[in-house]
Amino acid sequence: MAIPFLAPFWQLARRVEDIFKDVEQLMVGMKAMREQLSRLDRRVSALETREELLIEKTRTAAATAASGAVTTHLVDMSRRIGALEAGQVAQRRLPDS
Repeated sequence: MAIPFLAPFWQLARRVEDIFKDVEQLMVGMKAMREQLSRLDRRVSALETREELLIEKTRTAAATAASGAVTTHLVDMSRRIGALEAGQVAQRRLPDS
């Protein structure tokens, strides 16, 4: 009968169907990977934004600390200069008395 003659075509049709199923699974997998990559991209962007904010806060803190240290040093120097000037004025007045 005709059934043995159709067997190779039937096998070919099943192989083509299997290929289509595999391609469909591959497409689903690729879609999932794209979604995951998109989520990762958003997370990396958020982390980069946080990193930039942290760097700016660190710079601000460093500038504030440096400014405080310089101010403290200048105040100390002003006191010492003031004390030296006061001592010189007192020494100048002593001989005149």
